[in-house]
Amino acid sequence: MKIADLVGGLAVLLLGIAIVFFSYQLPYESEYGPGPGFLPLWLGIVLIGSAVFVLLNILRKHVKADTFLKPGTKQSAMMFILIFISFLLLPLLGFAVGLAFFCGLTMRVMGKHSWMACSFTTVGLAIGIHFVFGQWLNIPLPGGVVGW
Repeated sequence: MKIADLVGGLAVLLLGIAIVFFSYQLPYESEYGPGPGFLPLWLGIVLIGSAVFVLLNILRKHVKADTFLKPGTKQSAMMFILIFISFLLLPLLGFAVGLAFFCGLTMRVMGKHSWMACSFTTVGLAIGIHFVFGQWLNIPLPGGVVGW
């Protein structure tokens, strides 16, 4: 676990450094207030600070033997796969159906709910998103094959 934590901490540190580096290419201030480089710069600084804090805590621990993967790694991997598949299917299914499909599958995989509960939730959520955002609030959502 120590090696996995170190790899994760280093990855977040590198991401923070990259965000800070690229945010310097954007103006920090604009005519009316903070510019487009303001938020990325401070997010990068917070990421760097958090990563350094985590890395220092990991290096202070003196754990001799531990497993590389934590018990929840399988669920985390399944969640990542669900997110990836949902983003791939979003243009085909549309926003309402795609998000409902993602929520239903997440309920099944992560919460171990029954297929019946997941199916009803998926259908209800798709209809709810379509009518609340598309009809009631008049927010145009990307539609897929279904047109929702």
